Amino acid sequence: MFPCMQRLGSFFYSTAKGPARSQPQVAIRLARHGDYSAIMRISEGLSGTDYVPAKFHSFIDDPDVTVFVAEVEHQVVGFRASKFTEGGQVYVGKAARVAPDWREQGIMNELLFHQEAWIRQNRPTIKYMRVTALSNSPAAEYFHTRIRHIFSLPFVSYQCGPGLWWRQDPAQLAQLEPTGLPDVVPLQDADDDFCTAVQKWLPAGACGGYDGKPIILVDWDPYNLCPANLKHLQKESTLFTLKHEGQFSLSIVTTYLAPCGRMLCVDVYAKDFPTLQKHLLKHLYDASLMYTSDQICMRVFSGVVELENSIHEFCRDVLNMDELHKPGLQAVLFESEL
Repeated sequence: MFPCMQRLGSFFYSTAKGPARSQPQVAIRLARHGDYSAIMRISEGLSGTDYVPAKFHSFIDDPDVTVFVAEVEHQVVGFRASKFTEGGQVYVGKAARVAPDWREQGIMNELLFHQEAWIRQNRPTIKYMRVTALSNSPAAEYFHTRIRHIFSLPFVSYQCGPGLWWRQDPAQLAQLEPTGLPDVVPLQDADDDFCTAVQKWLPAGACGGYDGKPIILVDWDPYNLCPANLKHLQKESTLFTLKHEGQFSLSIVTTYLAPCGRMLCVDVYAKDFPTLQKHLLKHLYDASLMYTSDQICMRVFSGVVELENSIHEFCRDVLNMDELHKPGLQAVLFESEL
């Protein structure tokens, strides 16, 4: 079992205190590829599902992501990355952390202040900040009292090794498929009608943001549900759909290599559990064929919160996967005006 990470707006947060010291002279600058080793050093001891090792270099190269590092006496002691979405109107926290010895020394405040000043100067169209947090984290408690809560989704996380019965023979997953449903297929072109159909399976409050548009979570990141965003997401993830009796469902799959093994992030927006189950089986089958010798760590977000118990029972009792996190956790989305 890997330790649970605590997240602050899709970035890491810790209340651990470092040794008392006088107010440091902190220098803030844009990050560069050469900072990777320093960022990994200050990240030691974090959850095995940490995505920063896999994504740091892509953050640096992405024109819609800014990464700042904090230095004290030329030593990197913190960093913060944010992504710009919705045509430059929203920024989303991607990742942040502070070296253990420097926590609660004002480092994160310096990074936040510098980043927001940079955004106002260089991204003047930004109107809103969106952040996600794990429900049992200090971050969620902090945000609940200060900015708007949009919605919460069940957070389900399981893992399995290559020796599990269906990992050794993925074809056995076919016997678990619900009857009477068509295949899950790659999503081709999504239009407004498709988005309207999928919107029915979003959580209550999904349209509760300042712009009133429906929001989905894709591997912790909030996006407005619209054809343009789905087309953009197809460049980074794989999108699938299932149509049955006139109803559409949507699943979005993202994978990356993490310290724990192969992360499989599955976001499913479906009307009922058989439909969601069909999506999960498709993605577990594909992952088992592609990553035959890897530990698979799967994280599932379901737009219909009532399906949470069924997902846990299926992963634990039917697929015989091991829990990464105890049941009852949620991913919580918040939003504020900049």
